[in-house]
Amino acid sequence: MIVGIDTGGTNVDGVVLDGSGICGTAKVPNTETRASIEEVIEALRDACDRFSIDRVVVATTLVVNAAVQNRLPPCTNLVIPGPGLAPDRSFFGAENHVAAGAVDHRGRITEPLEYDQEPTYDVRAVTAKFSDRNPELERELTANFETDPQAVALGNESGAGLTFPERAATTVANARAKPVFSAYERAVEQAIAEAGLEAPVYYLKGDGAMLGSEAMRTTPAHTIRSGSAASALGLVALTDMDDGIVVDIGGTTTDVSRIANGFPDREPDVSEGTLETAYSGITATSLPIGGDTSIEPTDSGFGLADERAGDAAALGGDVPTLTDALHVLGIFQAGNVADASAALRSLGGEPEPIAETILSEFEQRVGAAIESIQVEGPSPIAVGGTLAPILGPRLAEAHEAVTEAKIPGYADVAGAVGCGVARVSVDTAVHIDSHRGIKTITAVGSERVDSVQTGRQFTDKEVRQIVAEAAQDAAIAAGGEPNKPVQIQTTDGFSVVERGTVVGQIINARARVAPGIERWFEEGSP
Repeated sequence: MIVGIDTGGTNVDGVVLDGSGICGTAKVPNTETRASIEEVIEALRDACDRFSIDRVVVATTLVVNAAVQNRLPPCTNLVIPGPGLAPDRSFFGAENHVAAGAVDHRGRITEPLEYDQEPTYDVRAVTAKFSDRNPELERELTANFETDPQAVALGNESGAGLTFPERAATTVANARAKPVFSAYERAVEQAIAEAGLEAPVYYLKGDGAMLGSEAMRTTPAHTIRSGSAASALGLVALTDMDDGIVVDIGGTTTDVSRIANGFPDREPDVSEGTLETAYSGITATSLPIGGDTSIEPTDSGFGLADERAGDAAALGGDVPTLTDALHVLGIFQAGNVADASAALRSLGGEPEPIAETILSEFEQRVGAAIESIQVEGPSPIAVGGTLAPILGPRLAEAHEAVTEAKIPGYADVAGAVGCGVARVSVDTAVHIDSHRGIKTITAVGSERVDSVQTGRQFTDKEVRQIVAEAAQDAAIAAGGEPNKPVQIQTTDGFSVVERGTVVGQIINARARVAPGIERWFEEGSP
């Protein structure tokens, strides 16, 4: 059995998946992370006849929200660029220091480390050129810190296949995300322990795959677009959509993502707010409007304020929201219509015209987001969220770019479903230098160095087998399961020649366990 938990800005959603499908769901207000997750787990326990959990998978928007709101801590970025590269191309910190020292492309230290400055900030990123071939200089510099930093990220641990500037930017992003993610992770672990679960915890990445908690703790910038990925995976799994657009309407935001060939489409180098990374993420846009978005007067009338100010007045809140507008129009009546009308009237106009204006603005902005990521004209949409049955059909009616709106069963907890169906996938790079007799494997966390026969020549078939096995091993080390399909992304190499004689090979290859959806559901499945 798998528990999927989606921690959004308004609610925490949960599902339990077993061999027969979805056996329980829960939705509670996100008041405080630990307490809300504990409440979700208890509600799921009550909903299921049995509760023997094999793993817990969590999606969070916490790092992204902090980045967008400029609440992440500043970072001292320490780089060891070596010769031939302008250091300022790797300056991504609030403070940037350059240390002397060099590692060459074959992982040999050609210049010793020299660094005599004192970092200003307690969050620090340390990146040396070619550290994925030899991390010794990064580790030496970190060991010499005179004070205990709040958070440290090392370039060699940031992932595979990155250029030096990309690695520096991504390492800064991981360092800055660590304090925020660590606090969140502690709350999650405490909630799960309090609930009496002994299952391993995984976190959803922004590309739709998941990582074990230790791997995500090292690279928490992977959570960029985690929330969008969760809802996209869930809606694809629930609708069996092959190509189209998914729209997840939450209380705080509305996420719009593109689906291609039965999986969320992806793009490289995702960034949010002040965080820049070389990680891939799903192709998505997140609008700052949702059911709890407040309404405010504007120069031209009334509009959505692009922020959540609390619950709808119809549900006991203090401010007029999109949800109140739906109550006034009679298309959603979960709460008190009179309170909703009074809240809109307090803005200085008649409730019905205000409500019609607000609903029209929502439809127009979501429609524009849909059209912005479509690639081949009109397409179907799959819609999730509590308001999906209300607003999904209206989006289809309002826009020629939408051919139909699919509203699956469990649409209100689609993000939690997405967590439960994800697969572990880790980008993995293999570097072989048979002249020196070494093989270096880089994935998430510290690299692994093995020996190979000196002077050996590898066939393409052998290289593909080596990198495929490395990708499988990396996924298992990050919490995945064995025997999953592997995508081999690149293989290239050349011979090392000395005095007219071939004395070895240098080979670079990359692969990963293919991201995928592990479970599919018919609409309304038990």
